[in-house]
Amino acid sequence: MKKEPTREELKKENRLLKKEIRGLKRLKRPIGEGKNFLAGNYVLQDGKFRAINSIAASYTGYGQEELIGKRADGIIFPEDKKEAKRNARAMLLGTRLFPYEFRIVTKQKQIRWIMETVTSTLFDGKPAVLGNSMDITERKKVEQRLQESENLYRAIFETTGTAIIIIEEDKTISLINSEFEKLTGYRKEDWVGKKKWTEYVVKKDLNRMKRYHHLRRIDPGAAPRNYEHELIDNQGRIRNVHLTVGMIPGTSKSVASFTDITAWKEAEKGLKKREEELKIKSQNLEELNTALRVLLKQREEDREEMEGKVLSNIKEFVLPYVERMDHNRMSARDKAFVGILESNLKEILSPFSRKLSSRYLHLTPKEIQIANFVKEGRTSKEIAEILNVSKSAVDIHRYRLRNKLGLNHQKANLRSHLVTLA
Repeated sequence: MKKEPTREELKKENRLLKKEIRGLKRLKRPIGEGKNFLAGNYVLQDGKFRAINSIAASYTGYGQEELIGKRADGIIFPEDKKEAKRNARAMLLGTRLFPYEFRIVTKQKQIRWIMETVTSTLFDGKPAVLGNSMDITERKKVEQRLQESENLYRAIFETTGTAIIIIEEDKTISLINSEFEKLTGYRKEDWVGKKKWTEYVVKKDLNRMKRYHHLRRIDPGAAPRNYEHELIDNQGRIRNVHLTVGMIPGTSKSVASFTDITAWKEAEKGLKKREEELKIKSQNLEELNTALRVLLKQREEDREEMEGKVLSNIKEFVLPYVERMDHNRMSARDKAFVGILESNLKEILSPFSRKLSSRYLHLTPKEIQIANFVKEGRTSKEIAEILNVSKSAVDIHRYRLRNKLGLNHQKANLRSHLVTLA
């Protein structure tokens, strides 16, 4: 890429060109061909080329002879003609002091960029325009590529969906994207180039992060790339963020991206609190279960003690009198009732009855009573007489007993089975 001349160099070339024009006829050679000329030079009169050096001609793709007499605006890109003429007039009037740019169309139909300055002069004793120009096409291509790269970079920076900032070596924030504005509530214009990242970090994390900032610029691998910290937003609220930081190659700048994990942290705290509550409840339930087991054991002991007292009282205070009644004179009916009373009392006292009742909870009191008689070896007729029911009723109870005890499809004897249980 050609080096652009300074303003002083352009003025020097103008002075040399004027000198060349004054001696043009005497020297019999084209203008601006000396070793001191760095740019294309030409003289315009009535809008046409009257003289042009080889450097300026080379920009256009035409020969020098082809351009003499040709209108200068004939090679200017159509869309740039109006602006180029306006700038040229402003420079000739002295209201514009710096070069202007426009495009030309070469003989080969290529588009090239030209940077130009003009000044008033005389040619053959008549007013003319002295032009100095440079081909800046390559520079424009580089600028375009740089602009495209910058646009791509900015598009990625702004649309990545992650809060990102660029940090200078002195901790100043030099760039913020819109996601960071959303995360923190801070405005770009309040922070970019004005404040340091240390101003939004909570105090407890500050020294650690300053140390990371310093180490990262000595050795990028000396500080962790990912870690968590807390920041303060523009409302004074604490936000939990996961940070990823890396150095920008070839610079002392770093780029940092943020992920808001505040909600996740709150959920984590809630889960821990819930876990603690469940742990306490579990301990309380365990203690309650222990207390219930103690109470149930105590209740069982109380029940057994009460049963023992009841049975003892029956044996001591009831059965002796029932047996004495059996030896007294009484009618056969009364004697039968006394027998039934004695039998029922003995059934209550029988461990077999209690065992059978607890093991087969689905047995009815009548079935337990009949099972006791069967175990004693009484026949259905005898049981019927004792209970004052028909023999068929007793047989039905015996059938149900076998069914409930699982003996209906077996040849096992009911009395033998009941004796085994006893």
